[in-house]
Amino acid sequence: MRNRRIAEDIIEALHASQAAQQNPGNQILAETLQNVMAMLGREDEGWDLYIGAEGEPERGLTLKDLKAWEKKLSEFEVGNAWGKRGLSLRDSYINQDEPEYKGHRKGGSGKGINVQEKIDHPLNQGEYFGRGARRRREGRLYHSGLALWIGNDETKLLESVPLHQITDYLPDPDGRGQIYAYRREWSRRQKDGKKETMVRWYFVDKYKHLEERIITVDGKAEQVERGWTAFDMHANAVDGWYFGVPDALAAHVWAEIAKGLYLDGVDVSEAMASIAYKATAGTAKAGQAAVGGFASPQSAGSTAVVGAAGDLVAMNSAKSGYSFSTIREIVALIAAALDVSVIHLTANPGDAGSSYGASQTLDLPTRLAMITRRQEHADMDRRVLRWMAGNAEAASKITVTFPRLVDPAEQYREMQMATLPWLQGVVAPEVYQGISAKILGTPLGALPEGLLLPNNKDSLPRKDIDRDGAGGTGSTAAPTQGRGNGNGDQNGRPTDTRSDIQSN
Repeated sequence: MRNRRIAEDIIEALHASQAAQQNPGNQILAETLQNVMAMLGREDEGWDLYIGAEGEPERGLTLKDLKAWEKKLSEFEVGNAWGKRGLSLRDSYINQDEPEYKGHRKGGSGKGINVQEKIDHPLNQGEYFGRGARRRREGRLYHSGLALWIGNDETKLLESVPLHQITDYLPDPDGRGQIYAYRREWSRRQKDGKKETMVRWYFVDKYKHLEERIITVDGKAEQVERGWTAFDMHANAVDGWYFGVPDALAAHVWAEIAKGLYLDGVDVSEAMASIAYKATAGTAKAGQAAVGGFASPQSAGSTAVVGAAGDLVAMNSAKSGYSFSTIREIVALIAAALDVSVIHLTANPGDAGSSYGASQTLDLPTRLAMITRRQEHADMDRRVLRWMAGNAEAASKITVTFPRLVDPAEQYREMQMATLPWLQGVVAPEVYQGISAKILGTPLGALPEGLLLPNNKDSLPRKDIDRDGAGGTGSTAAPTQGRGNGNGDQNGRPTDTRSDIQSN
């Protein structure tokens, strides 16, 4: 953006100078700078959408902008290999585990809503709670930046609302970036086959206390759908912006660049394959004669004829193809924009460089990004479940959590680290229970009755630790477990390392 403005300023000054005196040098410089600006256009493309297109006062993406990007990113999601793979990876990272709901009513007699029954309802499973619905939810955040549902306050049944049906919204009057209600406009098919245009407003659950009967738009009163509640989820929300940013937006530009580079590489490969041999001739007449003996360079394996010393050699380019691995750095930018591993994004184990460590797809930055999105989903589910519960007391007891997103091998090592001080008897049972529950992602419960602290005088009767004071025979986890010990087999090869490797 800054470079483009500088170029524009220089060109404007040159144009003013040319009005006073026509200088060919200035004209050439201006033309050159126009070319530079064309190159910078790729960098700036779509940037005005971030700060409000068409001079709109609010900052951030507008509803119109979201719809424009949705068309591009939906195609990116289904028609681009990296776009499709990116959503698949994000969905598998985030939704590999089911969220755990606690504190809600699951049946029985008495007053109150059976929340579990509403969760299991086929319509709610298909629209919100089911595995397929969760993938579509992540997809809407991926290409639309907004996922919206409306729910019937009486039946507690939910239905999703596509972005194209959202035509307006009611913002907070102080410009804080909060949306009170959404306007939905759609066509409803009647029994006689004719379609009726429907317009309704739905207030968001957090602002139901502000609900009115009508909302006036351009002097026209429009109906608020009473007895219904809207639930909205924004991707990558920015403070002060009414809408967030689709997950795939930052990756889209780089994917287009990488796609162009790959197609250029295909063209180069075809060109390299079109000429396989070089024939040299000592004279022009000999060269003309050689032309009739070889194929024209229009298909793979053809021969080029050049005048010189009279020999036939293979072209260097025929010995190898175009190196597509040189585009890896651009693809890495796509992966970075999507918060996924470049190795899994390309589905190419060679990108790991034969390194097991490099092939770990849930590294710390990726895992933390996925944990953040998981927590956002948990917050969204909590809003819906508390609405289903009906009353404040029942709603306050509901919690939503995801199991820990961690590599099992790392989890095992964490348990080893926590267990060592416990076996030494220097950690209280309650502390050890809290640490291990956090590592395993399980809830805290009552300590088992009769639990004894290891390496303690009260543990003397335990034969697995000390046979009545005659000397301990129990085992303690070795502090060097999981670490190389420098030993090897008879050929000097290490025996305490992994045997699985990544192939090139």
